[in-house]
Amino acid sequence: MTYKTDRTNLWKRKNTWYFRKSWRDKNHTRHWFIVSLETHSLTVARKRHDEIMGRWDEVMDGDEFEWSWQGEHNRTTVKERRLDAVVEKYIKHKQADGLVDSSIKRIRNSMDNLINHLGSGFNYTAISTDDIDSFKRTIGKDRTPAGVNVDIRNVRTFCNWLFHTEQINRQLPIKELPEPKRKPQHLTEAHIVAIWELDSLTMQMKRIIGFLIATGLRVSSAFQGHMEGNWLVIPADAKYNKSKRELEINLDPTLHKIWLEMMELKAEWKERGFQFRSLTGKVSKHFKRAIRECGIDDTQHLHNTRHTFAVRTWLKTNNIYMVKEQLGHSSVAVTEGYAEHKRSRIAGDFPSLTKQIAEEPKTLELVKDNQLLTTSDPDRLS
Repeated sequence: MTYKTDRTNLWKRKNTWYFRKSWRDKNHTRHWFIVSLETHSLTVARKRHDEIMGRWDEVMDGDEFEWSWQGEHNRTTVKERRLDAVVEKYIKHKQADGLVDSSIKRIRNSMDNLINHLGSGFNYTAISTDDIDSFKRTIGKDRTPAGVNVDIRNVRTFCNWLFHTEQINRQLPIKELPEPKRKPQHLTEAHIVAIWELDSLTMQMKRIIGFLIATGLRVSSAFQGHMEGNWLVIPADAKYNKSKRELEINLDPTLHKIWLEMMELKAEWKERGFQFRSLTGKVSKHFKRAIRECGIDDTQHLHNTRHTFAVRTWLKTNNIYMVKEQLGHSSVAVTEGYAEHKRSRIAGDFPSLTKQIAEEPKTLELVKDNQLLTTSDPDRLS
């Protein structure tokens, strides 16, 4: 079929003709389609315009084309909507967002698992909740619910990206598998002493880990904020303040000095062209290596320094609402897991702290004889 060329669809820039045309979807959202016609001839441009208009309904439906003047075979073909191809596009998008290599590796691993299940040539525009449920069942045969959910979270984020970039026309309701409720893990006093005495861990890393235990801050938040007198203030809108609430932490001279050292390290990291996420990742990596060398349970991770602060505070105050405020939680429901710990057992994990509580001191020591850090009374976060 021959179309009468609408010159309003043709646009010349730097001696090259382009096709451009817009349309509105059912939600009245405007979309633009623009493609180079790769010619300076108006006659050729008109022919290529008509070629596009002959497939216009398919263009509006979201089909992607390799036009006759773009490919090697001088004919127009529909690009395959292969799962493996769109996954590569997604990975590049996440890399452009600045994700660290370790995060990219986890995402790619989940995507590879999905491709292995559905097939590399699977038409991603046809993906459904049935496909995801089948994927769950397959990988769940030899993995725990927590392990399955790592992949499901990554696949859900991928599918949401497909929807928001209008590569699929529906948002899939993808649910994780239920996981057994577990008490938050924490480091014991013996663990802290072992880490402190570890020769292979630098003093710099020991002091950063001690700072996290003493303040209860997430590692990303600990490298943020500014000082107002003795108070470290982390604004609610700070980029890596996950709580989205302003945090105020009263730092004693030792903690203040460590925080300044941390800020100097952050500045040096930036000057060397490294991303902030790689700095926090480095701290996490050194912590993980340290607990392995100390023979501590390998399931411990850096965020457990925050749990350690929480259970110590719970032991001292017996007030879950105070723990909630100090951690910056938006709801006490998030904090209630710490109350499931028996205080008698926690007391056994922190013998020096238990003795200090009995003596009602003005300060609390992280470990006996002030081997690691002396911290202010835990009423620091508000």
